[in-house]
Amino acid sequence: MEETEKIIENLKRCPHFEKCSQNLCPLDFELHLRSGKTQDKCRWMREPKKKKINGREFISGGRVMPDGILNFVPECNLKWLNEASRKRWQEIKIYRTGSH
Repeated sequence: MEETEKIIENLKRCPHFEKCSQNLCPLDFELHLRSGKTQDKCRWMREPKKKKINGREFISGGRVMPDGILNFVPECNLKWLNEASRKRWQEIKIYRTGSH
């Protein structure tokens, strides 16, 4: 399989793939070659951000990537994930390797 096809196959593991237009995705094997701004980051790469609107507090970003997708994030891309997803990735890794 060609490298580009491998990248696309891994990206398609995300349930948001068909509708997503973000340039920075943690499932991308070549993420280190991509560029973009904060708004170009995948939802699971953003840290939580609190915002008050009309006295009500809203939190965006910072959600944990689901395990089914997290299993396919290359280890070299962990630094790009938000803190909650990185922590969960480590927990899954410990469970998979049986070193708990």
